[in-house]
Amino acid sequence: MDKLPLAVLIDGENVSASHMPTIMEHAKRLGEPLARCVVGDFSAGKLSRWAELASEGALETIFQISAGAGKNSADITLTIRAMDLLAERRFGSFLIVSSDRDFAPLALRLHRSGFPVYGMGTATAGSAWRAACTEFFELVKRDPAGNANGAAIDTPAPVKKASPSAKPAWSNKDRDAVAKSLEKAASEKSPWIRLCQLGQHLRADSAPLAKRLRNGRLLKNLRLDPLFCLQGKNQNIEVRLKASEMTKPRATPPTPSRTSPQDSHALA
Repeated sequence: MDKLPLAVLIDGENVSASHMPTIMEHAKRLGEPLARCVVGDFSAGKLSRWAELASEGALETIFQISAGAGKNSADITLTIRAMDLLAERRFGSFLIVSSDRDFAPLALRLHRSGFPVYGMGTATAGSAWRAACTEFFELVKRDPAGNANGAAIDTPAPVKKASPSAKPAWSNKDRDAVAKSLEKAASEKSPWIRLCQLGQHLRADSAPLAKRLRNGRLLKNLRLDPLFCLQGKNQNIEVRLKASEMTKPRATPPTPSRTSPQDSHALA
């Protein structure tokens, strides 16, 4: 299954470079990290460890000289880069690595455009930042003897790949709810809608269901369910109902019968 392109943006002034291997390993599970950068003030030997590890992780280093303590220069630069990548419309999801709650508005803005936003940071990350993310992953330190780079992350057990004959994991009720959201989102001009737009409508119609179908589970079930047709790949995946389902007549609700004044009086 093709993975959606992922944009990885790291706040180098907030997260230790020791976490870099873990960050990149987990990013590859979330999508295809086509854009990856670390932002910070690399002058005068600052963030030297990030500079050393950047080549190993194929990270672009974005130099932003600090404007002074508490001025958030790197945060603003990271936000600008995220919006530039959003404008390119090439990415299916975003991973923002920071424990700084100031990124909550950025996550909400990306959400409004229909994209999943994953957060990653340490235990100090505030509740507002965590809540703004589609999912938040906490970086934790292990016993030095257990991990040479001193970083680990809580992750679910690996999911086995579905066999060609595998059936959708969702229930008929969940499938019908997705189909209903798809019908609402489709226009008269074209029954096809982008996968990210379907996800956006699904979150508005049924947030609990949308939560259960995140991390690629929506796409996986759509591919396995014969009720749906898909085309395109990566960030350009589009979905529609199968033609036979689109042409089925919809039940018309009964029109309430009108009663005459005499009948109304008799019923009173």
